[in-house]
Amino acid sequence: MTTTLPFLRPMVVLLASTLVLSACDQPKSAPQAQAEAPAGKVRPVRAPEPIAWDPAQKAFVLDGKPLQAAALWTFEAGTEGFQGTGSTLTVKTGGGLEVVGTVFDSVIRTPPDLQIKGSEYNTVLVRVSRSKDTPRWDGTVFWTTDSHGESGDFQAKPLRGADPAVGETTIMVYDVAGSKKGGNDWSSSVIRRLRLDLDDDIGGAFTVYQVAVVNVPGGVSPPAAPAVAPPATQ
Repeated sequence: MTTTLPFLRPMVVLLASTLVLSACDQPKSAPQAQAEAPAGKVRPVRAPEPIAWDPAQKAFVLDGKPLQAAALWTFEAGTEGFQGTGSTLTVKTGGGLEVVGTVFDSVIRTPPDLQIKGSEYNTVLVRVSRSKDTPRWDGTVFWTTDSHGESGDFQAKPLRGADPAVGETTIMVYDVAGSKKGGNDWSSSVIRRLRLDLDDDIGGAFTVYQVAVVNVPGGVSPPAAPAVAPPATQ
């Protein structure tokens, strides 16, 4: 048993109080920063995207000229008929559709009963940023027509802008008219609905700012890489 002398008790209390107050004045430890990407996930270096979003014209533009759009969703005031399966959808103040995956392979879909002539519009554009990363990316767009529903036989992956990093905004560019999965199905059909798969994992979080079905004159396939000059001979 420990005995504290009477004349030392006030000093002990004062010292304890000083230590408590001193601890309260210390700055809190900074929260551990979220990793930019899960271990082992490497994203490619991106070339500048020739297609841009012009907020003044409220249109996607190429060389400053607005692209003709069969459908355009900007999510400025609501979900605009988009629906999530395995994902929660909310609208941000100022615009943008927040998408959080709640199951593996969560998806979002446009409103049904679109009437887009695939012969006149060759490209799907999705302007998106990421707020939470996961190890597995998907990025597939599916389309339905009067002849078929959602199927792995009718889909496209983005040519450019895939899998944005945390804090990065990209324009995902889908060459749906030239997709290897579907042949000429897009170009010969009336498109009724689109489905977009983002991460192929649970917990990914994104803001989708705009989705559009547009016509890009000449198509959107990336240009051929410039020829590399052979090394000069000595």
